Amino acid sequence: MHAISRTAAFLAGAVIGVSALAATSSASADSGGVPRSDILRAPLQGSQLSDPPLFGLVRGGAPWVISEGTARLRADGDLQVEVEGLIIPTRGDNPLATLSATVVCNGKDVMMTAPVPFSAAGDARIETRVSLPTRCLAPVVLLNPLSNAGAYIAATGR
Repeated sequence: MHAISRTAAFLAGAVIGVSALAATSSASADSGGVPRSDILRAPLQGSQLSDPPLFGLVRGGAPWVISEGTARLRADGDLQVEVEGLIIPTRGDNPLATLSATVVCNGKDVMMTAPVPFSAAGDARIETRVSLPTRCLAPVVLLNPLSNAGAYIAATGR
């Protein structure tokens, strides 16, 4: 029976550790070395008449509820927003044809996305890339009705 020396065990552990570290770092960056990590992954909430202005945008003129919605922003600027059932409850539907998203970093609007179709059932999907500042602290995504840069009908948070 052969005993493994302490040196051999240490070297084997070091090789495994370095391999795991290399795999993790390569999985967290794209081919250009830009990190792919999420800087925001959050649920969306419909705006209510009692909601305050956020970053200069006012809440919509009616209460909005959402069945399900998420926003995901990656460090490389990839933005994915999925919305299901964002409606005005007193109507039972969504009366708007399009929806955009405004990304906020460091307390300031970074940009608004191009409008996407917004179904009567309140469903929409936004997939785009936004240009982010070098540091994006406290990121937020606001959903804009009809590309109205002055209003939001949903926002990330609870």
